[in-house]
Amino acid sequence: MKHNPAFLTPEQLRSSFVVRKRDLDIVLQYIRDSTGPSNQHVLVLGSRGMGKTTLVRMLADTVTRDPELGARWYPLVFGEESYTVSTIGELWLEAIMHLGDQTGDARWQALHDELRAERDDDRLCARALARLVGFAEEQGKRILLVIENLHMLLDEQMPKKDAWSLRHTLQNEPRILLLATATSRFGAILDEEQALYEMFATYALEPLDLAECRALWEAVGGVKASERRVRPMQILTGGNPRLLGILASFAAKTSLRHLMENLTQLVDDNTDYFKSHLESLPATERKVYVMLADLWAPSTAREVAEAARMEVNQASALLHRLVGRGAVVEEGQGRRLRYRLSERLYNIYHLLRRRGAGAARVRAVVDFIVHFYEGDGLLGLLGQIAEEAKGLGPEDRRDHFDVMEGIVQRVRDPELRRELVLSLISRFDVLNWPDISVSLKGKLVRLAATEVTHFETARDLLLEATGYAHVDRYADAGAVLERLAETEARWGMDWCPSVVTAAEAYLKAGRPYDAERCVRRWLAIRAKDPNLAEQLVKALQLLSPSDQARLLREYEQAVAAGGSWAWIAVAAAQYVQKSWNGVLQAYDKSKHCHVTNPILTMLALLSAVSPQSGVDGNRWQDEHQRELELAYPWTGRVFAASGNHPITRISGAMLLGEGAGLWDEAFPVVEQILSSEEDAREVADRLRDLLIAAAAAGQIDRALALLEASPARILFEPLVVALRQIAGQSVHAPPEVLEVASDLVRLIEQQRHKRQDDISGEARASGNRARAKARVRRARKGRAAPEN
Repeated sequence: MKHNPAFLTPEQLRSSFVVRKRDLDIVLQYIRDSTGPSNQHVLVLGSRGMGKTTLVRMLADTVTRDPELGARWYPLVFGEESYTVSTIGELWLEAIMHLGDQTGDARWQALHDELRAERDDDRLCARALARLVGFAEEQGKRILLVIENLHMLLDEQMPKKDAWSLRHTLQNEPRILLLATATSRFGAILDEEQALYEMFATYALEPLDLAECRALWEAVGGVKASERRVRPMQILTGGNPRLLGILASFAAKTSLRHLMENLTQLVDDNTDYFKSHLESLPATERKVYVMLADLWAPSTAREVAEAARMEVNQASALLHRLVGRGAVVEEGQGRRLRYRLSERLYNIYHLLRRRGAGAARVRAVVDFIVHFYEGDGLLGLLGQIAEEAKGLGPEDRRDHFDVMEGIVQRVRDPELRRELVLSLISRFDVLNWPDISVSLKGKLVRLAATEVTHFETARDLLLEATGYAHVDRYADAGAVLERLAETEARWGMDWCPSVVTAAEAYLKAGRPYDAERCVRRWLAIRAKDPNLAEQLVKALQLLSPSDQARLLREYEQAVAAGGSWAWIAVAAAQYVQKSWNGVLQAYDKSKHCHVTNPILTMLALLSAVSPQSGVDGNRWQDEHQRELELAYPWTGRVFAASGNHPITRISGAMLLGEGAGLWDEAFPVVEQILSSEEDAREVADRLRDLLIAAAAAGQIDRALALLEASPARILFEPLVVALRQIAGQSVHAPPEVLEVASDLVRLIEQQRHKRQDDISGEARASGNRARAKARVRRARKGRAAPEN
């Protein structure tokens, strides 16, 4: 029961009570300690859905079943709302009614009917209270009176003078202990001029911690869950048990991504709950509440007033009322006092219902949460969704079909798309599911036809080339592989595996001229592919010097005609002819044209260190240290500069920055990707990981500057907040974002410490190696002395 725990039977209540056990023990102790001439009355505080009703009803059940407590106390539990109570007399009349319901004794129902006819409230109060106390005397027990929403009774339903009557009873009647609930501290208990000031021991229910969220999630969903899976649910619900129950009952057995893909369905399923909460508010308070939902982040009274087009004093007063109702929470104090909705999930409900910029923002944050806490690959995600769908009935897996179609449709990379389509068709046999959606079936059939055609074409050409190779007809194999390369290019593949294989086949056939022709053609298209440059060097080495010189002139003519790619060919030809200065000049000019690749850089290094080059090799290396970092991250540079595909470029940036520490080279790539919201969205999870690594490496300011200047900033809001916090800047953000940011800050700190430990370890190892080498040199000197 998410909304009405009072409907549970005692057995159901006990079996569902999996959290708040520590809270139960603490409140029970107040009951145990009330043995003297007066009782310690208790007020349990908590916003809507925090578990107040479940807790006090579990407490009443525990008292009844406990031998010691049950012998001393009789729990008398009111309903969750007592709207008919408007006077102190009616309060005690309500107690008589519930006593009749709990005991099943007809005389109490008859007494309730008799007292209800009493028109004088003072006499009603005296008579009802006397009979209630009389019942306690008959039982030889004290009455544990459980009343919910006490703030509504005292602040809204009953006159102020009746609160003094209640105080008198609670102070002077030891046979009654009041256990009440309220959404927040209210006027009657806060103001020293009010009747119930300092009458209660107050106990506030805190949001569930991660372990409690996990226990509740597993109890509601019936499945085991890791803390990493439950953490985003804790963030989205603010640790509110009711809201967590809503999420768990909706999608405990599905993937986190699937849940978020179908967030709109979740909202729709609970619209009645959200609307009833909203419509129960007075019109002016409702307007302020909705404006605060629109703002999402904790906001000042002035910000709310401006949004609601009202005076600040009026907005402040209405916000104060909403705080009293438990619908709004205060944060900070004085000039820093801000307000936010107490039910986080309502923000999502409201923003999604209204759409617009608010919906985009909340979807972006939720998407970030999904990637940060789960981070499955697309192929694994699709398999998980398909696996889930296999175990569901036709009515329950419609959303799964929509998500499958969406994933397949969004993928640009033809290789990945082929894997996804073949996985759905061959591994899960989705096309043969009788209830498959028409849209998904049509999409898969079309893509399958295309992919099957591609697969069959590639297979046939590869089989033909392999057949030629088996009988040593390598030249024919090379020709077939060239045809395959042309076919792959038409399919949109942005790499050249078949070209490289074709060149290798030509070289095996002793046809270096064909290998050079094949490579040169594709080098003009993909100049920065190191594999092509490598094959060109191999082909040129097998040619005669005169042909090498002829091709060098052709490459130089291509450069003069504007083909900057040809500098790579010039450098390769110069290297084969051992013209070291020519290689270095070509390298410098190719760098100027931004067409360097790993092989060319390596050729330049070898030329620079050759004695015949006349170049100071050490100085050259110092001048080119950035290109020659440890492990020579050529691949990173190639990927980062190749084509326009963001996945390839971000892979290069990760190699450059995270792999080699070349953040100066990585950040321009990141900036280029972040300049397009579409590209940034496609590689958002990889960008996040790279920027986290950059922050751990001390690049916080640069990473933050790039994110804040990006049109895709909204996609990374939690990371922006985390970086600002680390940089010591002021932060103002929704609570969900702040919680994710706190996890990000911890992750960045962990990575930073690990880097420092690794650097320290490497420094120690380097020092040990240096000392060992020095010992070896001294030992060699000692042995060599006698011979001299």
